[in-house]
Amino acid sequence: MKIFELAKELNVGALDLVEELKSKGYSVRNHMTALTDDEVAQVKEMYQASAKAEAPASKSAKTKKKVVKKAASSTETTKEKAAPKKADEAGKPVRKKPKKIIVRKSNDSNEEIAEHEEAPATLSDMMAQFDQKKADDQESYQKEEAPKSSGGLRVVAQPEKKEEKKVASKAEETEVQESEDADEEKVVIYREKMHRFTPVFIPPAEEVEAKAKAAAKAKAAAAEGAAKPKSLEPELVDDDDKKGDAATRKRMGGLASLMSGKKVVASRSQAILEEKTVDELRTYGVLGGVGRPIYTTIKKKRSYAGPTQSTQITEVKESKRVIYVNEGTSILDLAKKLKVKMKDLIDHCLDLNLLVKAEDYVGIQLASDIASIYDYRVEDVAFQEDDLLSKSDLSDEEKSKLPVRAPIVTIMGHVDHGKTTLLDYIRKAKVASGEAGGITQHIGAYSVDVNGKSITFLDTPGHAAFANMRQRGANVTDIVILVVAADDGVMPQTKESVRFIQNAGVPMIVAVNKMDKEGVNPDRIKQELMEFQITPEEWGGDTMFVPISGQTGLGVDSLLESILLLAEVQDLRADPKAPCEGIVIESKIEPGRGPVATILVQNGTLNKGDAVVVGETCGRARTLTDHLGQQIKDAGPSTPVQILGLESAPNPGDEINVAKNEREAKKIVQNRIDQRKLLENIPAQKRVSLEDFFANGQNDGVERKSLLLIIRADVQGSYEAIKNSLEPLSTKEVEVKVIGGGVGPITDTDIQLASSAGAIVIGFNMRPVTSARKLAEERGIDVRTYSIIYELINEVKLAVEGMLAPETIEQYVGRAEVKETFTVPKAGLIAGSTVVEGSIKVGAHIRLLRNGKIVHDGEISSLKRFKDDVKEVKNGVECGIGLKDFNDIKVGDIFECYTIEEKKRSLDDIFKAEIKEGIRTETML
Repeated sequence: MKIFELAKELNVGALDLVEELKSKGYSVRNHMTALTDDEVAQVKEMYQASAKAEAPASKSAKTKKKVVKKAASSTETTKEKAAPKKADEAGKPVRKKPKKIIVRKSNDSNEEIAEHEEAPATLSDMMAQFDQKKADDQESYQKEEAPKSSGGLRVVAQPEKKEEKKVASKAEETEVQESEDADEEKVVIYREKMHRFTPVFIPPAEEVEAKAKAAAKAKAAAAEGAAKPKSLEPELVDDDDKKGDAATRKRMGGLASLMSGKKVVASRSQAILEEKTVDELRTYGVLGGVGRPIYTTIKKKRSYAGPTQSTQITEVKESKRVIYVNEGTSILDLAKKLKVKMKDLIDHCLDLNLLVKAEDYVGIQLASDIASIYDYRVEDVAFQEDDLLSKSDLSDEEKSKLPVRAPIVTIMGHVDHGKTTLLDYIRKAKVASGEAGGITQHIGAYSVDVNGKSITFLDTPGHAAFANMRQRGANVTDIVILVVAADDGVMPQTKESVRFIQNAGVPMIVAVNKMDKEGVNPDRIKQELMEFQITPEEWGGDTMFVPISGQTGLGVDSLLESILLLAEVQDLRADPKAPCEGIVIESKIEPGRGPVATILVQNGTLNKGDAVVVGETCGRARTLTDHLGQQIKDAGPSTPVQILGLESAPNPGDEINVAKNEREAKKIVQNRIDQRKLLENIPAQKRVSLEDFFANGQNDGVERKSLLLIIRADVQGSYEAIKNSLEPLSTKEVEVKVIGGGVGPITDTDIQLASSAGAIVIGFNMRPVTSARKLAEERGIDVRTYSIIYELINEVKLAVEGMLAPETIEQYVGRAEVKETFTVPKAGLIAGSTVVEGSIKVGAHIRLLRNGKIVHDGEISSLKRFKDDVKEVKNGVECGIGLKDFNDIKVGDIFECYTIEEKKRSLDDIFKAEIKEGIRTETML
């Protein structure tokens, strides 16, 4: 039997029984320990014997405890009755004590029972009463089995104790005994005695007597009106009492004043507080075991504020029904700003025939349409550059009254077709001789006076690498001269130039050059250009064809007249008094001068010292230089000019505008940079097809190599051209990637980057500085410099081809059939075979075929003719063949001998194969 079962049977606590058994010497751990039958019998006998012995004693102790508890509840009455006896015995005069009335309610009925008690009249009586209460409390606590500690007020000072005998009448004792015998069978619930608060200060006897009198009067009045409801009106107190209250209030407070007999009620709030305090004291005996004091906060008096008003539905003012949007917003953000649910917004959008989702992005116009459903308007708070930039906005009628400006003419065509030579003859200068290799590698902007009228010429490169330059030239020009050599005809760059011209919608004049050569046929060129819907005027079209010669000057005057005639037809006008608007033709960084930009003024006038904004850079035009190298103060419409003073080199094609000052110019530039970064961070949603997965699957097993380049060029346009020409050379196996560079000389930073990344440094018309050259020699960095773009691209092509894996070609050699197998010590299994086709060679690869299936592919370890080692066995000859690390050879197997040859691959072959697969287009070559 376990201990807790035995405890239940004996009607004792399990833990008490465990402690008792441990004290008796039993080996037990807890209430789950099992006891033997002998031990159970011993414990039962022990408890039965102790129960018989303690039965009379427990009965008397129980009666005594009850008597004490009852006497404690009526201690005041006992004391009050015992006090007169003591006074009579001492022979002292007895004062008449005022009666104390206690009104209580019975539990069974609502009737109030009034008990009269005598209140202490003197200080000595009060002290005796206080000592008796404390002694009774101490006695009751000692008799309890499990005493509990309760928190209360600490006694700071207490008067000396005076011993007084407690007298109780035998009649009362008999009454108490009889009442206890009657309630013996009832279940008695013992509660912890209420903690008695010890007063911190004991007032003098005179004050106590006065307070006792006032309290007696109040209790007597309460007893007379017991049937009436209580009234909380304040009582009248004598002046002496008020003085006593004032003196006592400073020294006594809270519950201590209540214990001292202070019963003055001065206001309604104090009466409520007193009533609450009495209730707390009555219930403290029940809750005192919790261990924390009881404090009830007094709620503030509620003031009547009048009848409640109904809630009014207010609407937002018209001035506040505005939503601020920065260029656009998502549908979810729009719903939050409109303070509507997303589902309701989607339902209302269906009224506008819009099917939207939470992540959809809408612009200002569409957001305004949606907001108008809820009577809201949308305002764009985006940064407005037009407010800070000085731009002219004129109507067509106003533009027709502006002065005429010079035409901007761009010369385009295939490389080596004589574009720069023609311009040299017009300018009477030898520009072509100054270019490396005799080809133009920059955009040249020149102003030429012809018959008193000015014409601005832009000379663009003809090489395939400079497609972007030709496109920029076509976009900024008024008239395009397409130069075609009569002896070569229409070439690839000629076709590309035609596409640029047609896309830009610019009028064109075809100049058939090199007409001074013998045997040329200009009609062939006209016929070839008919494929691009370019019809000469002689054949009923609208395109002028002018035969010229850049060497002899044949037809040049006629060409200039055609340009002026076409410009007059176009009626080109500009406002020279307006703020400058133009475009960047070329930019570079020159040592000692910094960033230099060649710009073409399209409208207005650029003055020296103007604050300009160019793309993502800004500055002040500190110097203006024309095409002849002379300093000028201003540049009007259609004037090419070089400016200094920018923070960095701008990109060709960037627009140039004049700002009010440099501070506003920097604001505009910073906003442009922020917008660009914002667009770069937005992930591009790419449409995925099955072909993409198929292509990715083919490239999964291929390790792609990288050719890293750092390019330095003299001008920004050349840098872009080289970069755009080299990156398309990438293939599936080799990636060509430009990781750095720009405009300017090769510096130490470029060498350090190349050293850490394993890149090659390329300079186009740029050389490394002295420190960079020494650093490159120390670290073994390959630095290549070029002045002709042909050589640069060809060198990179050869480097890419060298990184390509060679193409393997299998060459068939011969076959042999196994007739017999032999095992040779130290040589392994040898197959006696006969060569049935071709020959068998040592060093070649060999396959073992069994029933047409490849069983092994390896190398020949030995080839013998009789007992001699041979290098080759020809057709019809018997031999012994041994394979390396393979012995599973059977009669009837076939040996197939072959060799593998490696062939170097070229980029042209790879590009052609990719064009067939659809990976690359012809325009990428």
